[in-house]
Amino acid sequence: MAKLLIKNGRYINPKTNTDENLDVLIENGKIVDLKKEIKVSDSTETIDANGKWVVPGLLDIHCHLRDPGFPEKETIESGTKAAAAGGFTSICPMANTKPVIDNAALIEYVQKTNEKIGCVNIFQIASVSKGLKQEELSPLEELKSAGAIGFSDDGRPIENLKLLRHALEYAKMLDANIVSHAEDSVLCCGGAVHEGFWSYKLGIPGIPSSSEAVCVSREIELVRQTKGKIHFAHISTKEAVKLIKAAKQEGLNITAEVTPHHIVLTDECLQDYNPNKKMNPPLRSEEDRKSLIEGVVDGTLDTFATDHAPHTNEEKSRSMMEAPFGIIGFETAIPLYMEIFYHSGKLTPIEFIKRLTTNPAKVMGIPRGSISIGDIADITIIDPEKTWKFDSSKSFSKSRNTPFHKRDLKGKAVYTIVSGKVVYKD
Repeated sequence: MAKLLIKNGRYINPKTNTDENLDVLIENGKIVDLKKEIKVSDSTETIDANGKWVVPGLLDIHCHLRDPGFPEKETIESGTKAAAAGGFTSICPMANTKPVIDNAALIEYVQKTNEKIGCVNIFQIASVSKGLKQEELSPLEELKSAGAIGFSDDGRPIENLKLLRHALEYAKMLDANIVSHAEDSVLCCGGAVHEGFWSYKLGIPGIPSSSEAVCVSREIELVRQTKGKIHFAHISTKEAVKLIKAAKQEGLNITAEVTPHHIVLTDECLQDYNPNKKMNPPLRSEEDRKSLIEGVVDGTLDTFATDHAPHTNEEKSRSMMEAPFGIIGFETAIPLYMEIFYHSGKLTPIEFIKRLTTNPAKVMGIPRGSISIGDIADITIIDPEKTWKFDSSKSFSKSRNTPFHKRDLKGKAVYTIVSGKVVYKD
């Protein structure tokens, strides 16, 4: 019987509101004991977690693995290794692969491939519409039965509002979430960065904040009509935060996430014209950034996510206008979030970890996010004080598109454990 003992760590479990020094004993992939001091035989594998946080395995409910279809950017093997290095034990990849994940066979392909060469749990998000064409709904019930955890056409907004209405109604019957890429494609058409002072000064066509706010507003109205539920991905504007806050106060079934780059960077950093700072939604203003931080602290924005979006060096070597949107994010997410929310004192450790575990698990209905006796032993051990420098050339991802290369960071996942097995060790 395989045993693993984690000793001397600061055990933080938001689900039980526990924050105390406890040992954790794992046997056959499950947690079997939690005590101040657990004694085992000398032959039991032991991890000394002194000075470190022992927390539920982190969940990322928004990422892109590019598999199937784009092995030059990422594979399930490389992507899950990068996720593990970032402390994530469970991830939810989006459906905008090639072919689009809009049928049960492709869900099965991802699951079987992950069983063979992956190292973390994959809870696949399937497409809302067939082929992302927004003409016909994907077979949502079939996809849910095959293992899809939710539905999204992420990468593009659903502007066929009749189809979105039907998706919300259907997903409600399945108790599943629709994940929204909130953007008006006409308003943002041709833009590469946030529309504002810096887009005008740099001479780069901009994407206005209204492109996000207009979409959030109309989708909230559909939730009000259908009584369905929507999760807003990668919120970036103060206007959207206000709309979501009001909708939640009304009691609508709405959740939302933020990404590290939107709470760390602003459009002012685009002065070097670096395409690795081009993402969608774009880096916004300092006022937007502060609003996002306030939205996390007051609970308007429920979860942290990465929006890990790998692209090749060749693609990201193009001009700001020609390069694709997106950056990698698994390995830098924890320290960037800690910089803004923990090291600054804005969130307690329990509140911080909640946004990476119990909250995303609840949003997407994932059976993870806790480490109590009897639970599957998905555990992340974090050293909150570890200082390090991110070198993108050593990333586990196949891609290198990041604005955080050589950035000094504080806080790191040092062990990632999936079903009792160590899949990453710093």
